[in-house]
Amino acid sequence: MRLLRIATVVMLAAAGSLASVSPAQAGGWATTLLDPLPERLESGRGYTVGYWVLQHGSHPYEGDLGMSALRLTDDTGASTTYAGTPLPEAAHYAAAVVFGHPGTWHLSSVQGIFADYEIGDVTVPGGLNVRPTPTPMIVDHDHTTHWGAIRPPLTADPMPARTAASRTPVAAAGTSSQGGPSVPSPLVAGVALAAVGLTLLVGWRLRSRMPTHRVPGTRSTGP
Repeated sequence: MRLLRIATVVMLAAAGSLASVSPAQAGGWATTLLDPLPERLESGRGYTVGYWVLQHGSHPYEGDLGMSALRLTDDTGASTTYAGTPLPEAAHYAAAVVFGHPGTWHLSSVQGIFADYEIGDVTVPGGLNVRPTPTPMIVDHDHTTHWGAIRPPLTADPMPARTAASRTPVAAAGTSSQGGPSVPSPLVAGVALAAVGLTLLVGWRLRSRMPTHRVPGTRSTGP
């Protein structure tokens, strides 16, 4: 009975760890892709920036994404978040942003249930230097029905994985460096705990069914 109780506790713990895995931890990841910006960005001017939050860099998330926003961080570390407004197209948002002063600004995005995404650096006055994507982004042909004439600036051919900003691809937080699904540690631990619990339970049941043999000429002593 003691082994049965241990196995039950272990399997319950494993189930709890599996239930706590979020979409981002379970291999889900997303990228933010901007609509074309003006060639020159100035300080003190408002800009309406269109952007797409694409799961796996190719299609909209099927569930409730949650809050979406763009975030600007200046060279002192001060940041401002500009909430995104959903547009009619799936996964398409717009946010009005302003660069408060000249200098270098880091542009990132808040992607709801997914990890924040590092888009690139903006020189003001100047333009945006886009960081490399975790993996070359292509159109997922199974999801093209989500969009009509207005769609993400993607083609059927892979986009360059590298830009002038860096020669080393930078993965978004919560993703693997190759852009593939990452295996979260809670999931690995949950599977391991479930395996241990199942092994203990099977072993206990086998032992409980084994017949007990007495050695001839002996007798048991009881209370």
